[in-house]
Amino acid sequence: MQGEQTGTNFESAIRDSEIANLTDPSLARKIRLLLLFRLLLGLFFLLLTIFAQTRHGWEFLSAHFQPLYFFSIVIFLFTIVAALSLKHIDNLVRFAYLQLFFDVEAVTVLIFLSGGVESLFSFLYMPVIISAALLLNRKGSLWVASLCSLSYGLLLDLQYFDWIVPLQVIGGTPFYRESEFYLQSLLMNIAGFYLVAYLSGYLAEELKKSSQLILEHKKDFQELETLHRNIVQSITSGLLTISADGVIRFCNPACEEILGLPRDRLERCHVSDIFPSVAISSGSHDGLTSDKNPLSNGSRNEIVYRRPDGQELRLGYTGSILLGDDGASSGWIFIFQDLTRLKAMEEHMRRMERLAIAGNIAAEIAHEIKNPLASISGAVELIQDTVQHDAEQMRLFGIMHREVQRIDDLVTDFLWLARGARQSVKKEAVAVVENLQEILALLQNRKKFGPSHRIRTSFEIAPLIFIDAHHFRQIIWNLVTNALEAMPQGGELSIHVRPEASSAESSNVRIDIRDTGNGIAEGIRTKVTEPFFSTKTSGTGLGLSIVYQLVENSAGRIEVTHHEDSGTTFSLFFPISPPFPLAK
Repeated sequence: MQGEQTGTNFESAIRDSEIANLTDPSLARKIRLLLLFRLLLGLFFLLLTIFAQTRHGWEFLSAHFQPLYFFSIVIFLFTIVAALSLKHIDNLVRFAYLQLFFDVEAVTVLIFLSGGVESLFSFLYMPVIISAALLLNRKGSLWVASLCSLSYGLLLDLQYFDWIVPLQVIGGTPFYRESEFYLQSLLMNIAGFYLVAYLSGYLAEELKKSSQLILEHKKDFQELETLHRNIVQSITSGLLTISADGVIRFCNPACEEILGLPRDRLERCHVSDIFPSVAISSGSHDGLTSDKNPLSNGSRNEIVYRRPDGQELRLGYTGSILLGDDGASSGWIFIFQDLTRLKAMEEHMRRMERLAIAGNIAAEIAHEIKNPLASISGAVELIQDTVQHDAEQMRLFGIMHREVQRIDDLVTDFLWLARGARQSVKKEAVAVVENLQEILALLQNRKKFGPSHRIRTSFEIAPLIFIDAHHFRQIIWNLVTNALEAMPQGGELSIHVRPEASSAESSNVRIDIRDTGNGIAEGIRTKVTEPFFSTKTSGTGLGLSIVYQLVENSAGRIEVTHHEDSGTTFSLFFPISPPFPLAK
């Protein structure tokens, strides 16, 4: 009954170990190490046998050493078979118990071959117990220690009662001890077995807990690193880390996109090579300084940056001290954003406010001036008819008529500014190319083109845009007239119609109107669309303001490009109307 209970407990221990280690990916690796250690141990005994045989001068494979040769061959064969079958084993725990059982019995056989109680190899049970602790934790080591105690005790009992006579393959003649020696040897070894089992099992469990803790910390660290990397990689602001000597160490993808430079060119170069207006001051605590304003830690500044493609950006940046593990400054963090569009929007809002004010003024004065002007103009024409014989008076009345007409044009522009700014309800599909050709023909008929003016047109596409046709003609008329007036001595007027992007499937059409005049001075470029601002002696300063207003209210946009050689290009962008299914 006791044997059956012991077997049941052993089976229960195996099941517990299976549950604990069946999914352990390192168990197979540990079994491989055990097999390698056993193979090396078998090789050691084989070499020891050959050395002992050579020392005594006996023949090779003599009868005295044959048991050791057989013992080494069995170890080699069993180990090789186990190594080859390991990858086909599903239950690694039972396989590990089988290997440990073989090792216990192999050590018992070696003790039998070397004299039994006189053998010096009883200590080899200890590595087997330690291996069990590493493979199967504390419970497995205790069960293997019990198996070692049972095997060793059975061997000594059989030797004591002369039921077996251990061989003396390694050692001298048998020397039979008293019963106290057998009992003392048995008790000391069993105590050692369980002590090693408990200590090795405890250390193995602690090692496993430490390994799991390290894996958890490593996983947390990897998750934290992934989170940090995702945050840094995902932010839309450019981020640079700069060393104490001003060398860029790291840049995120947004930095590459904003600056238009690849990572390999940004990293390892000096920050002043990218931002000449930002320099490293070795004598400053904060380190980063600007040519205009010193940059204290956390302050906000703006700089102008020119991309390699020539585009000029307005960047807002912040510099912060980068602290090391010891709390000392190890460099700086440089964070910047592209404020170009934001600045353009701010300027657009200011312009719209000024246009709204001008529109309100126009609405107020239009009704007060328009009607009196019509009366004055009619009276002047009547008086002219009565004084046709007086040349001097005719000249004076001509001046009056011209100035009245000038005031009338001014009021008309005011009315355009006030009423044309409203969203038109008469939108329709307008053919861009046909209307451009009609406007050019009309300007030629009205003698707006001089003999020294050249016209060059290029129509890559012939799109339809959904817009008030009168507004579209007013926009083109004002821009073409303005371009001709910018070339009083003659020049070339270019009109180019093409998709906004390089692909013909772009959703916007781009209309470029370029002149070869003197261009617009840098100091007044931001004022050309403001109401009442004009560089012409006879201009009202409302033409471009009206154009800007009409383009914005037609779901389009306008851009002005100033060429370094000569001239200015006004670019209009309008969404292309989707074609109707039956349209040809």
